Amino acid sequence: MSKTRRLSGIAVGALAAVLVLSGCSGDGDGGREERTAAVPPAALKNCGKVFGERNVEALRADLGEGFQPHDRSLTEMKERMLTEAQVWDPDTDKLARTTFRPCQIEGRVDGQEAWVNATVGWSRYDVSFVTDGKHSRDFREVAKGVHLDRREEFDGRTLIMPCTVPGTRAGQGEELPLQVSVADTDRTARSVSTDQLLKALAESTRELLGCAEKVTVPEKLLP
Repeated sequence: MSKTRRLSGIAVGALAAVLVLSGCSGDGDGGREERTAAVPPAALKNCGKVFGERNVEALRADLGEGFQPHDRSLTEMKERMLTEAQVWDPDTDKLARTTFRPCQIEGRVDGQEAWVNATVGWSRYDVSFVTDGKHSRDFREVAKGVHLDRREEFDGRTLIMPCTVPGTRAGQGEELPLQVSVADTDRTARSVSTDQLLKALAESTRELLGCAEKVTVPEKLLP
């Protein structure tokens, strides 16, 4: 099967999934009022599970005025991701991958909006795509089995790694690997680095899904 079989027909579906599955956000005056509201305890707790409680407290200090976490059910994300992996067929690969945003945190820095967004889903790239051939130069193996996309795109900094889950076809972990990303926009203070947030996201997601492979994500991803 061609390594590039996943590169077409995905962008539109992924964008639609992001719009459906993103954390809550407001429009117009409602959105501005939301920034001044009390921090929702459930969303704060959920983001603590995604990024780690200490990291979220560091983000609270960095993002300052209007600190506001938004979340989506981790239970729902887990169930849907496991189902997607279990119905995946390597012979056809017709899987419509869903993009999840388990935590979004907004704030204001120097009077301007700042965001930290977590994104999780099954990758459109298989492991051989990121390690072999002409496309491998776009990726760097930062630890055994952990591949960093050198390009920062819409979802920010991205890691791709094998993640075999129960009830799937042979080769799922390598051919349908896990992809996690952190977009860290306009945050000037850095009590916690983007790399540390990405590491925490990768580890919490792997634990949530029960990935069979044992990998160690470093705290520093770029030299």
